[in-house]
Amino acid sequence: MEQMNKIVVETPSFTGKVLVFASLHTCVIILSGSVESHVVPQLRDKVRAATSGSKHDYVVDMDEVTYISSNGLGFLMYLAKNRRDFVLLSKPGPAVLKPLDLLGIQHLFRYYQSMEDLEKQPGVPAEVLSPLWMEKKVLAASLHQKQWVKILKDHLAAKELTREIQGMSSYLEAADRQDSIVLPADEKYASVLYKFLDRAFGQAAEHGGNTVDAPTIEIIARELMANAVKHGYGFKSGGKVEVGFSLDRSALEITFTDHGRGYSPDSPDDDTLPPAGLEMLRGFFDILDIGHAPQKLADGLVLGKGTTVRMVKRLEPGAGRPAGARPSWWRRLRERFRGRSAR
Repeated sequence: MEQMNKIVVETPSFTGKVLVFASLHTCVIILSGSVESHVVPQLRDKVRAATSGSKHDYVVDMDEVTYISSNGLGFLMYLAKNRRDFVLLSKPGPAVLKPLDLLGIQHLFRYYQSMEDLEKQPGVPAEVLSPLWMEKKVLAASLHQKQWVKILKDHLAAKELTREIQGMSSYLEAADRQDSIVLPADEKYASVLYKFLDRAFGQAAEHGGNTVDAPTIEIIARELMANAVKHGYGFKSGGKVEVGFSLDRSALEITFTDHGRGYSPDSPDDDTLPPAGLEMLRGFFDILDIGHAPQKLADGLVLGKGTTVRMVKRLEPGAGRPAGARPSWWRRLRERFRGRSAR
């Protein structure tokens, strides 16, 4: 029997299983739950250590993924950069397809529809199929056994949710009525930001813009807030973010400002995860500009020059984004993959 090395990364909302078949140069990764930003570095480091940093083929089962962060997409990009021949993804659901589409990186991967389809894929060793199937069954049984906990948590969470909503009531009211609001730099407030953006896009649709679906608005809200919390304030408490929108006959403009350390363009190398969050935003908006926050007396924690993200979505049909909108490192990355599309 083929020797296999197994690693597990687990949190209350996520399970990642890594099966490495060193002699076959193949790594099977099974992901389940919410692929949040904070679990990705650990997952990436475990995969890199288990594969000894060498090139492998990757089979990634994402059947049970309910959400994937930009860091999660960065992890998939990491696999694509370090693949031996291919990265095979199980047929992604909407939670994964939407951000893949916004990034425009679908061509970097191959896809399979089922275990039977995987068996027919060229280059996939037969020896990995049985362990993958067994781990999927174990994971499914685990999820089934934990269902009673989920039911209990849903009831307990109702009381906690009521308290949270009451605590956010002033922000929720502002999101419903105002064209600019100030929110705590805390990832749970992405929920209020979603409500605010949903109203902005709704008004844009009434003026002739395209309807924006809920998953897209969720991605925008989560990524903007996560970027401010992580990169702006370095997870320090007391920070604030300011968000506003304006609308005319031609475009919807949204601004998002924090007063953290200030924006510094990343230049990722082979060992870092690409900043996919900004690229997802660039994939949706026609214009995305990033600069320092306006100089003024700011509310809350101030760590540096701050960052303002300006996003414009044109309303007129057929309007495109200006040439050269992607940052130079992203163009280099895409050039690097040119001719290396999934085989």
